[in-house]
Amino acid sequence: MKILSVDVGTTAMKMGVFDESGDDLNLLTQVSREYAINTYNDGLFSDIEQEKWQQAFIKGCNAIADLMPEVDVISLSGTTPGLSAMDEKGEALYPAILMLDQRSRVQAQHIIDTVGINELLKKTANMPVAGGCSLASILWIKDNLPDIFKKTFIFGHSNTFMAKWMTGQFAIDPSSASLTALYNTVENNMTWNKDIADSCGISITQLPELTASHESTGRLKSDIAAECGLKKEPPVVIGGNDAVLAAYSVGIKEPGEIFNINGTCEITMVCLPKCYPSTNYNIRTHVIPDRWFSFYVMNAQGKAFEWFHGLFCSEMSADEFFCDFMPAAIDNWLNKVSGVIYVPYLMGSRYSLEPLKAAFSGLTQETSREELLAAMVRGLCQYQQENLKEISIEMSLKGEILVSGGAVNPSLIRAKKKWMRDCDYTLETESSMKGAAMLGQKFLENR
Repeated sequence: MKILSVDVGTTAMKMGVFDESGDDLNLLTQVSREYAINTYNDGLFSDIEQEKWQQAFIKGCNAIADLMPEVDVISLSGTTPGLSAMDEKGEALYPAILMLDQRSRVQAQHIIDTVGINELLKKTANMPVAGGCSLASILWIKDNLPDIFKKTFIFGHSNTFMAKWMTGQFAIDPSSASLTALYNTVENNMTWNKDIADSCGISITQLPELTASHESTGRLKSDIAAECGLKKEPPVVIGGNDAVLAAYSVGIKEPGEIFNINGTCEITMVCLPKCYPSTNYNIRTHVIPDRWFSFYVMNAQGKAFEWFHGLFCSEMSADEFFCDFMPAAIDNWLNKVSGVIYVPYLMGSRYSLEPLKAAFSGLTQETSREELLAAMVRGLCQYQQENLKEISIEMSLKGEILVSGGAVNPSLIRAKKKWMRDCDYTLETESSMKGAAMLGQKFLENR
């Protein structure tokens, strides 16, 4: 059996065909199609036209056309929220609002003032913040684009939009819904919270059907199948949040297990046996029963390193910067005392209603760019350290951190051991695509 895994990322769609044979999944081929996001209004607005997702899917299928006739099931992974306002046919009425977006701070505060932070944590396990909270983005549309709000039939996420386009059915899974401020994340009982929706002037009829991550919304429409060479018109599995599926792909399932993803953003996830809500981090549901994740995000990690490279080391190639300069800077300052401090909010914070910004302090005329970069790495590590300290008050943590992502290198792992948490680090090749494929495999087993 062949599984087509589709990962709708923030800046690119990754697609892979996996061969399902017994318990094993073998990646036969993969392809990536990049697309541009829109960042404007002094960086406060961040969104993307949904047709870019559609075009990337079609182009990706065409790039691996030789395997398309053999595909038995399609499974989705998606960036969330990717909040999309859609009409009854699933046509987008406005670009998808991304997690980097900061336009809805007023609306996030309104939710807190209206519902109360204690009730929000008790039911949804999350504090509403701009970008990461679907309800705040929905209310921004309601307040600023009332005509679009009135026309909207369903508000959903990236996998909602793709599922509707591909199969004709609106749906969303719990791992994607858990940060909406509308899902009963604490109970994880496949229900929307009507009281919160009503108090904010939203009808739960405007929300997609909640569907388990391994279940299908229907078969691929014949016209899309024909255009993409998918002769079997395979069923489409709704899938889940990309970071959750990345953790799923490396076997994170037991309480206290830690997963640290290093990419454009840095995400630290701890597997939980129950919800431990906090205003300092997010909670997402796992795609397996009776498990949740604490979800702690730094909006700019790899992006911060790219910024530093472009501003301070532009004469270097990317290889020279990341393979030579960065390791040397980290190792040179790993055991030295530095007075330089980096405040890491280069792209804001998901956990503040205020527009936090990055800063360097403690500079002298002797400060070098090597010391600045080491301070940046230390500041990012210490940011994640605070989260692990908070979680460890509630439960014991494992003595190993699984670490992955394109920004990882041996020197960065040494820095994490020094400044983030002194434990074992195991480098894993995670894959949201593989996590989605595992859900496709589960669907095939259960049908």
